[in-house]
Amino acid sequence: MSEYRHITVMKDEVTDLLKVSEGKVYFDATLGGGGHSRAILEKGGVVIASDLDDDALSNAASLKNEFKDRFFPLKGNFRDAVKIVRQAGFERVDGVVADLGFSSHQIDNPSRGFSFMKGGPLDMRFDRSSSPTAYQFLAGIDCENLAYGLEHFGDISKSLKIAQYIKLYFTKRMPDDSLAFADYLRRCRYLPRSRRIDPVTRVFMAIRMMVNDEVGNLTEFLVKLPLMMKPDSVAVVISFHSVEDRIVKNIFRKFVQQKYIETNGETCFAKLINKKVIVPSDEEMRQNPRSRSARLRAISFGDKKKEE
Repeated sequence: MSEYRHITVMKDEVTDLLKVSEGKVYFDATLGGGGHSRAILEKGGVVIASDLDDDALSNAASLKNEFKDRFFPLKGNFRDAVKIVRQAGFERVDGVVADLGFSSHQIDNPSRGFSFMKGGPLDMRFDRSSSPTAYQFLAGIDCENLAYGLEHFGDISKSLKIAQYIKLYFTKRMPDDSLAFADYLRRCRYLPRSRRIDPVTRVFMAIRMMVNDEVGNLTEFLVKLPLMMKPDSVAVVISFHSVEDRIVKNIFRKFVQQKYIETNGETCFAKLINKKVIVPSDEEMRQNPRSRSARLRAISFGDKKKEE
C-alpha cells in the first residue's frame, strides 16, 4: 500500500464540540486517514472507528500500536454503526464524528478510479471486496435511473440526454479506464460547461455516490443515532455535498421536533448545537483547498431525567 495521504478537516472544531475527555467513548464513523481518531485519542478518549476501505484500516495499525486498548478499528459500513459499536464491546457512546468526505489518498490513487486526471480502472468502490465496480454498475443500470442519479446527486440538467450518451460508452464496450471515460464525457454536447470546474467533475461525483449508495448509508446511520448515544452525548457530521448536508439538517431537525426520543430503555431529547453550518476557517481553507466545501452540523442528546 502506498503512503496514506489525507489532511483532516476541522479537527479542533470537532474535538471542542465533542468535549473530549479522558475515558469517554467515541465513535469515528469514517476513519479515513485517522486524523479525528488521533485527535480524540490524544485527549484521552476511547475510540471505536469504522471504515470500508482496507487501506484506511491498514494505515490505522500505527494508531493501534500507539494507543492499544483505547482504539478499536473495525471494517464496516457506518450504516451499521450500532452493530459495530457492540462488536467493540460497548452499548452506547459519548460522542460521534462522521466526516463524509473521501480521502486525498483515494482521490490521488489512480487504481481506485475516483479521479479523472489519471488513467486507471473505473472502480470508485470504497470497499473493493464488494461489487459492482463503477464500470459494471454503469453497464447494468438503465437510463432512467442513471438520469435520476445525475440530476439529484450531481445537480446536472438534461440528465436523461447525458445518461443516454453515457450508456453508449458501455454498449460499445469501450475501455474500463477512468481517463478514457472522462475524455468521452467531455465530448458530450449536453454536459454543462463551467470556467471554474471540469464538466466531468459532477458526473464522477454522482456516479461515486450511486456506486457506494452514499445517501442510503448516511440516512440509515443518522436515523439510528439515538440507539447508540448515551445521555449528554454529541454527534458531529461534516458533509461536502448539498444533498448530504440537506439530509443531515432535516434528520437533525426531526430529532429536535420530537419531544422525547425513547430507545431501548433510554429517553433523551435532542438539541441543535449550531443552527447554522460551521465552515472551515479562512486559514484552513488556504492550507487545504479541498476543505472549502466542508459543512459541519452538530446535535446533542440530553438526558430527560436531568431536564426534569
